[in-house]
This record gives sequence, C-alpha cells and structure tokens, in this order.
Amino acid sequence: MDIAAYISGFINKYYINPIYNQSGYTIIQEITYGILLFVMVYIFYRACKSLKIEIDSKFALTTVFYVILISLLRSMTDAGVLPHTFYTVTPGIVVVLGIYYIFSIILTGYFFKEKYYKYSIIMAVLPMLYFGAIFLTNIVYFGTLLQILLIIAIIYGIISYLLNNVEYIKNKLKFDKIDKYAILGQLTDASATAVGIASHGYWEQHPIPRFFMDTFGAYSMIPLKLALVFSVLYVLNHEVDNKNLRNIIKITIMALGFAPGLRNLFRIVMGV
Repeated sequence: MDIAAYISGFINKYYINPIYNQSGYTIIQEITYGILLFVMVYIFYRACKSLKIEIDSKFALTTVFYVILISLLRSMTDAGVLPHTFYTVTPGIVVVLGIYYIFSIILTGYFFKEKYYKYSIIMAVLPMLYFGAIFLTNIVYFGTLLQILLIIAIIYGIISYLLNNVEYIKNKLKFDKIDKYAILGQLTDASATAVGIASHGYWEQHPIPRFFMDTFGAYSMIPLKLALVFSVLYVLNHEVDNKNLRNIIKITIMALGFAPGLRNLFRIVMGV
C-alpha cells in the first residue's frame, strides 16, 4: 500500500471532509485537537514565563477579548459574510487567531512589560469594532438573545452569591476571579447550546455531550457542564502548586467555554 496515499486519505476522511461537509467532530478529531491544544498552551506558557508575564486576572481579561473576536469571526462565516474555508472555520480560525493572540501578548509584553494587557486588548478591539457593527445589523432574534442572557445571569448570579457569601463553600473551593471567568465561560456555552438545540433546531457536534443531551434533554447540558468545570477547578486549586501553570489551564477552560458559547449565541440571534 502507498503510505503517502494512505496518510492523505486518512487526513481527508477524518479532518478535511468533516469541515467541508459540516458533519461534526469525530473522536479522532477530538483527541488530535486536544493534543495540539495542550502543546500550544504549554509553549505559550513557557514564552510567558521567559518574558516574566504574570498569568493573572488581567491576562484572563485580555484573553476574553480575543475569544470574543474568534467567536464573532466564526459566526460571520456561518452568516456568509466571510467565505467558508479552512481558515475561517474550526480548527483553522482558532490557529490563525490563536497565533495573532499569542503574538500580541508576546509583542506587547516585550515592549510594555506589566502594562501589556492594555495594548493587547486594543489589538483585539480594533477588528472587533468592524465585525461587531455588521453583527448588530443582522440580529433577528432579540427574544432569544434576552432568553440566553437571562439564563446566564440567573445561574451565574446564584453561583456568585454562594461563592462569595457562604463561608464553607468559599473555604472549601477557594475559587478566585479566574475561576469565576472559567465558570462563566462554560455556563455561556451550555446555555447557548441548550437554547439553540431546544428551540432553534441546532445539533451538538461533539459526540460525548451529544449523547448526554440525546438521553437527558438539551438543558441537561447546563448542570453537566457546571459539574465538570467545578470538579476540574477544584482539582487544579488543590493539586497544582505552580500558580501561573494553574491559571493558564483555567484560562484555557474559560476560552473553551466562551468560544463555542458566544459563537452559538451570535449564530442563533442572527438566525443562521
């Protein structure tokens, strides 16, 4: 058998064709992208360490802006504003804008030191303003937008109250601001996904959560996601001593929630 032809066929079958056919993710893709994400996060962590960039709440806030940008551009592809190519859908768009994000952090960190985050955020906001204006002119489901935001606000409000006011929970979990960002990111994903599937005919592309929602209903995504993120954050806070490493993992969890969650929210309210 021609090894080159076999490899080419394998790549087309499991990575290229699913993108163009929009048939969802496979287990092989999930594993591959998970490994690539781990490698990219570790390299980025080492770069930040060498530049003495603290992985803190300012770093997390900067990341939020780039996640919004990725989600906005991805939804613009779904709406037909941008062409549907490898570089405008997942994982291509994540790689391209991920490189832009990493470049902005390293560049501004090198020149502006501890004030890097202000200039890095500006580098995200500038393109966001252009595509944000296009998004606002394409909103058709204001009611759904309010529904999703209300679900997020109520659940996150309850969680924040418990984390801030119940001493046993505060002392047991030891959650900080970045933990709360991660919870909000995953809650956004779960809420937008649940509403999209339950009310707008969407379907879950990832096989494992698709199984749970097919079995227990679309809104089971919310407690499932929250239980998972709380468990992971608890383990990180109690088992990982390196603060910067711990925080960059939390920020990755946050981004993995906000990115698909905001994309789904943008898609739904645009009627895509």
